[in-house]
Amino acid sequence: MKRILILLFVSVLSLSSCEKFLAIAPTDSLAPANYYNTEADINAALTGVYDVLGKNATYGRSFYFEMDVADDAFIALSSWTQDIGLYNYNPSDTKLTDAWTTLYNGINRANMLLENIDKAKMDATKKNAAKGEALFLRAYYYFVLTTNWGNVPLRLASTKTPDDVNFANTPAKTIYEQIVKDMETAADMVNPISNYTYSSRVTKSVVWGMLARVNLKMAGAPLLDATRYSEVVKWAEKVKTAGHSLNPSYSQVFINMCQDKYDTKEVLWEVEFNKKNGTQEEEGALGSINGIGANASLGYSYGAKHTTEKYYNSFTDGDLRRDWNISPYYYAADNSRVGYGPTQIYNRYDAKWRREYETATPKFNGTTSINFPLLRYSDVLLMLAEAENELNGPTTKAFDAINEVRRRAFGKTLTNAEMVKSVAVTAGGANYTVAPTVTISGGGGTGAKATATVASGKVTAVYVTDMGTGYTSAPTITFTGGYATGATVASGAAATATLTNTQTANHDLSLTTTATKEDFRTAVRNERSWELGYEGLRRFDLIRWGVFYETMRALANEIATTAPAAYTYAAKSAQNVSEKDVLFAIPANELSLNKLIIPNKGW
Repeated sequence: MKRILILLFVSVLSLSSCEKFLAIAPTDSLAPANYYNTEADINAALTGVYDVLGKNATYGRSFYFEMDVADDAFIALSSWTQDIGLYNYNPSDTKLTDAWTTLYNGINRANMLLENIDKAKMDATKKNAAKGEALFLRAYYYFVLTTNWGNVPLRLASTKTPDDVNFANTPAKTIYEQIVKDMETAADMVNPISNYTYSSRVTKSVVWGMLARVNLKMAGAPLLDATRYSEVVKWAEKVKTAGHSLNPSYSQVFINMCQDKYDTKEVLWEVEFNKKNGTQEEEGALGSINGIGANASLGYSYGAKHTTEKYYNSFTDGDLRRDWNISPYYYAADNSRVGYGPTQIYNRYDAKWRREYETATPKFNGTTSINFPLLRYSDVLLMLAEAENELNGPTTKAFDAINEVRRRAFGKTLTNAEMVKSVAVTAGGANYTVAPTVTISGGGGTGAKATATVASGKVTAVYVTDMGTGYTSAPTITFTGGYATGATVASGAAATATLTNTQTANHDLSLTTTATKEDFRTAVRNERSWELGYEGLRRFDLIRWGVFYETMRALANEIATTAPAAYTYAAKSAQNVSEKDVLFAIPANELSLNKLIIPNKGW
């Protein structure tokens, strides 16, 4: 929290969403006595409250990169020895301080708006919706704070003087109760999602979905209030009745984000980033700090987060999410795709957002225009399944919710837009000295790509690097080249393609395979990992389930004993975790200025 008189710094939120609903000019240092008088004033102030979501300290980078390191990935920067993402930091850590300060700035902006909005001369319906959005955003910022820091100061009034700095820790239970109260109030004030064609606005679906998430956290650690499960079911079912549905293609959900396309049926709430007139405005790092390592011509990516072998191996064969969440290929110097071999696991990137699909230009090295999802419908379905199971065991309602997610994962919703799932070698041929070029043609679709491997003169395997789309029948696989100029011509290799929906296995869960509450609990926890990997929720889930410390310690042992020598450093984060790391340290700056606050246990 800034220790100065915060009047209100309002910048135009550089997101395409705000260009849609806030036509305002940037204004600095706006005194409440002379402001909040018109609809334009209120829109500008509301922009300032939303602005927090896109900062580098929040969803511009930190919340899905350094501050969500769990068992599904590691920071692939071997030179790093101290960082919040390595669980080796001190309370003066810059990222820690920036996240705390940014969230409290957002809360202060919301408080100022709520204190002054009633004097504005504007349409009463619009005013009511703006008030609901500000109330929800304040609650959401407190949810992020108390989830990550525990007992934080609860401030429901804006900063009035420079000496307004001393606030004691508020018990987390009290904060959660305030969050629920404010969100429930906001739910009746904000507009339905059907009012918008984009997903960055707070709507009824957003509030209902986040109420499900808040109550699910309250049911878990540290409060362990099992009475909240019924609230999770209630709010998740309200989202269902709003007409939401899953995109038939899992990968398309994230391609849409790269291309500034909206699917409000699936993506309820997202943080938007954009360019304007070819220059950088407020942009995030999605696909740049993570993503598949790439050079500037494709869209530069550090590729600084890699998968763990544990996560890669956890997927069931045929689950299409594995090779989208985790890169099945890397880029050669000429930007061609080269498939990984089956033993190359730690090399593979967090690949959920890929800059090759980014359409906004120019592509800058350090930032991207790719949107970040805060809430997806599949998450709502899995929250419903989890809570229903905890209340009543594995019921029809619980199975229906989780199986809706699983059917898409195994290609069962791609009835008219099939993808190439795999290519099987049926004949290795002869005289191949280098990998031949693989061409995938016909079948009514486009875009599928693959690479081959060669050993002892034969084609031994073909790895699909892009599954393409729109296939109505299995395409033809052909091989060209594969031998040096003047050498004996290589020939004879053959292979067949399998489409996603030709899988005959039924991957639905049922009482036959998931008979008990404990069985279903394990299943839904796995499903959340596969479906929501790298979306900033894994650490959150492990902590509320009360298994974060033991999971990370087991991971440290697994990596230390099984990882290739070049990747033993991947165990750093897990090795550094201690029981105190279920909460972040309260920043040293806050402790030095706020004489009433006390540090978190272990810090």
